[in-house]
Amino acid sequence: MDKVEFQWLHEGPTLKEALQDLLGSSGQVLKRHFSSKQLTRKVEARDLISLPLDYVNHLAINPIFEGPDPRIIQETADYLVLHKPPFLHCHPLCYSDKDTLLNFLSRENKLETLLVNRDNYDRGLLYRLDYETSGVIVLAKKDSILNGFRKDFSRMKSKYYWAIVNGDFDRDGSYEHFFRATGVKGHKQVVTDIPKPDSTSGKLKVKKVMEKEGKSLLLIKLETGLRHQIRAQLSFLGFPILGDELYAGKKEDRLFLHALKYEWETEAEDEEAELFGRFFDMNSALQMSHDMFGAF
Repeated sequence: MDKVEFQWLHEGPTLKEALQDLLGSSGQVLKRHFSSKQLTRKVEARDLISLPLDYVNHLAINPIFEGPDPRIIQETADYLVLHKPPFLHCHPLCYSDKDTLLNFLSRENKLETLLVNRDNYDRGLLYRLDYETSGVIVLAKKDSILNGFRKDFSRMKSKYYWAIVNGDFDRDGSYEHFFRATGVKGHKQVVTDIPKPDSTSGKLKVKKVMEKEGKSLLLIKLETGLRHQIRAQLSFLGFPILGDELYAGKKEDRLFLHALKYEWETEAEDEEAELFGRFFDMNSALQMSHDMFGAF
């Protein structure tokens, strides 16, 4: 891990108090980077200390970007809309992370977006997509817009995805299932059709668009927004997404799940918005489908 060498000029209190005075660090952040023994040690004049770069730059976004390039779909006064390729995180967890959408924005000097919600690493993201999932991502460029959505996410009227599954899908319809996170940090969802005290309801609608060579292209309207919801729910229905080995899908070069469209009522919010430019990531959806089906 990269470090910064720092020398104290004067005798002081404990390292914890000195760092809080110097950088305004919270106790929680300090505990992440230093042991209790280090934090309670008294600071002496001319002491030399190595400070982790992740600590010194806490909540800063690294301008170095490493990963598949996203694409800016549309930008207005209030929103920035991106295509997120698969195998890219949405936001970093520390300064040393470089493989995220926000690192791309920092590299491209889209600094206005990165000034939103500066006390959190997810900045202006209205929602997240899994690392393996591609598709449209929307960021708010104003704190007031972000806060409005987070208080009432029901304002997001439509969330559509494309997915490709093995087999001739014959389960068109609306579904409600019940989810419970399991494993380390809830990394996987267990799905049932019977509610339990510790479960959360997940709803979606799904329709087959086409079937070719034993594979089906599905259009999904997501009515809730649980972690891994589409992946776990389609697997529960007996049709795991191609490439989704976590949920019993066949191994492929990528996860064949794509966020096609997010939209909400915008008339009062952003008169510059153009529906097709702003919300749709159709070109990438068609490319994903072509990768699996060929010409169709």
